Amino acid sequence: MKHDDLLHWIDAHADLVRLCERGGWPDGTTLRMEVCSKADREWVADIYFEEVLQEMSECDPTRTERCGKFVICFDASGIPRVIRLLYPM
Repeated sequence: MKHDDLLHWIDAHADLVRLCERGGWPDGTTLRMEVCSKADREWVADIYFEEVLQEMSECDPTRTERCGKFVICFDASGIPRVIRLLYPM
């Protein structure tokens, strides 16, 4: 699986809104990943994105970087099947 395809899968399956602290939403276009470790069919990765919050009194949305440490499990053919949040960072 290509890196961009994996990021799209993460955006769709990781429930990143749980990491949004101010009631905003995750901007999938800012998603990036740093793999910490790989073992067999399991990766541990830090996943970063910007939380976007549009205040009524502001013209431009406020953006805050968020991060969480996740485990991504792959099947035998290398397709991601499960993603689980270990902890927010």
